Amino acid sequence: MNKLIVALIAGAFASVAAAQTSPPKPTAAERQADVKAATQAGSGSSASTANTATQQKANVEKSKDVSKMTTAEKNQLAKDLNKSTVNPDNPTGSAQGTATMQKSTTAASKEVPKSRPNLNTPEAQKALKKASTK
Repeated sequence: MNKLIVALIAGAFASVAAAQTSPPKPTAAERQADVKAATQAGSGSSASTANTATQQKANVEKSKDVSKMTTAEKNQLAKDLNKSTVNPDNPTGSAQGTATMQKSTTAASKEVPKSRPNLNTPEAQKALKKASTK
């Protein structure tokens, strides 16, 4: 019985080792044929390659035509962004406008009375008791 188990384990190791060998490598001629086929399939023809090169040249020239922004344009863009994203309620976009708005909103919030719940009612006591037992 022991010999059978040893033979099975040895057979398992042998099959695992055989499965880990690398597959046969293709010859140089086969690899060259694969590369040639892939190259011809990708390029199409020399006419399409020329058209692609012409199109790329036109794209590069077109991208170089983009003019740079002046300092005044950059400053105006920054002010516009501050108005629209930082604080849309502040029309000036300046620190003074923000401070004024903060004072007015603080004053408005102080005018609103604070809500203080009455915890002496029976309903509130039941709710507190229920919440404390969870």
